[in-house]
Amino acid sequence: MAAPGPVSAWTEKRVVILYSMPLDFPATQMAEKGLQEALSEKAPFKMQIFSEYLDLSRFRHEKQRQALADLLHQRYGAIPIDLVISVDVPAAHFLIEQAEEVFPGVPVVVCDIPEPYKENILAASFGKRVSGVLEPAELARQLVASALRFRPEARHAVLIYGAFENDEVRAVLLRQAIVALYPRVECIDLGGLGLGEILDRCQSLPADSLIFFSTLFVDAKGRFFVPRDVIPSVSNYAGCPIWGIYDSYFGNGIVGGPMVSMRLQGLQAGKIALRVLAGQPAGEIPFDDGMDTKVTFYDWRQLNRFQLNENLLPPDAFIAYREATTWDRYKKYIIGAAVLFALQSLLVVGLFFNLRQRKKAEVALRCSQRELQTLARRLISSQEEELSRLSREFHDDFVQRLAAIAIEIGTVELHIRQPGARILDEIIDAKGKIINLSEDMHALSRELHPSKLKDFGLVRAIQAMCGSFSNREGLVVDCSFEGEFAIIPLDTALCLYRVVQEGLRNIAKHARAGRVDISLQGTKEKLVLTIKDDGVGFKPQCAKLTPGIGLASMRERVQYAKGEFAIHSEPYQGAVIHVTVPLEERRHEEAENSTGR
Repeated sequence: MAAPGPVSAWTEKRVVILYSMPLDFPATQMAEKGLQEALSEKAPFKMQIFSEYLDLSRFRHEKQRQALADLLHQRYGAIPIDLVISVDVPAAHFLIEQAEEVFPGVPVVVCDIPEPYKENILAASFGKRVSGVLEPAELARQLVASALRFRPEARHAVLIYGAFENDEVRAVLLRQAIVALYPRVECIDLGGLGLGEILDRCQSLPADSLIFFSTLFVDAKGRFFVPRDVIPSVSNYAGCPIWGIYDSYFGNGIVGGPMVSMRLQGLQAGKIALRVLAGQPAGEIPFDDGMDTKVTFYDWRQLNRFQLNENLLPPDAFIAYREATTWDRYKKYIIGAAVLFALQSLLVVGLFFNLRQRKKAEVALRCSQRELQTLARRLISSQEEELSRLSREFHDDFVQRLAAIAIEIGTVELHIRQPGARILDEIIDAKGKIINLSEDMHALSRELHPSKLKDFGLVRAIQAMCGSFSNREGLVVDCSFEGEFAIIPLDTALCLYRVVQEGLRNIAKHARAGRVDISLQGTKEKLVLTIKDDGVGFKPQCAKLTPGIGLASMRERVQYAKGEFAIHSEPYQGAVIHVTVPLEERRHEEAENSTGR
């Protein structure tokens, strides 16, 4: 069998936990919970934990212990074990006898060990590589003092414990505390008796007695017990309060007081185990005196049963199982009902007077919304009508007149091609200016009312506008179109056209961009327009404070078309305008309007 050193260099640490009692014992469960809490903390290594429940109160004879040692040797003899943790006195006693056979050279951490038993552990073969957590003698003294503080008139202290070696070891601290603190009190020792005899003796105890219950794993007749399950029987037979030193008894018939927490014992042992697994030799870690594992609980039912004064409780005491009075149980409901009734009364009165005002306000709000919608439609419609009128005026009047002038000057040019080039140059220059003016007026006419929308459709109208913008401003404008554009309502097409027009105007005026990308995607349900530039950008929230109406106009047009308008921009990162306009609703509305006409 391999004999590993104090701490294995393996990246995975193997830990064997030896529990003295079976898993269904309350003390075992509580100690195991504390160990799991500690060992589950993050560590720079992985752990493989093996748990063994030895049940040494049943298998306590020498041959049975040897058989158990042989079994553990077969299980772990070929496996390098980094640490052994023993819980309670029987497991520690087992290691004293068998450690060098089963776990030679392996560090040991013990817990749930009465303070006097520490000397036995240090004298064992593994005494140089052991540390652990003790059950302090001071805690037993505090428990006895607490009991006598409630019953200073007591003249008899009854000590109950079993016939098992573990029972006898644990009773020592309570016996010493009773004798040391109150020598005038008679100590009645009921240890080593059968349970039936113990109960009979308890039934006949004087009224000025106090019972101190240590542990009772095995009685004089060799019967096995769970100590916690014995306490209710003792409580039923005895007419005096019972005090126990372990919190695993709490809630089953003991008064309470300062007690050893089995969970905290396991937690502290787990913390020491992590230090050992991290490389610190166990023999260099001092034993924990166990005072940090103290808890102070009192059972209200027992205090009330024996009329023990709550004013004598220590400040840090916690009272459990308190039965609430009728007022304690229902005061929240009573107060809540009263407050609710008052509030409901006020609400009914307030609602009665405010209901009409609310209805009037709702009607007024709906009317205002309808008026705003109507006003927005009229505004946009009037704007388009005015632009259309201006377009006709420019095209039918000014453009025609300028064209006639250009023709006349051209005729003059043909007749005077004679020497005298100066006059001819002036006429040619005037002709060029008039032609340019005519072209500009024609372009302005197209901008004011884009007839190409009706004649050629939205796609070609946008292409033409982008081409003209690119030539005029010297910018690269890339247009892309994807999807279906067969049937687009005129007002929807006009909305998108104006958004592109206003967007290009803003880019030319403010963006200082070198490139503009325009994309239009069409489906049966919607049109999606995106305008992106690489200009200086801006903060959209700041744009709301400027006097211009470009963005507001675009947003209003899109909302009028029941679409969505969004703009994203940051300083020096360009800007992106994203517009989505539905088609189905607009087609239905247009069809309804056509039918109505």
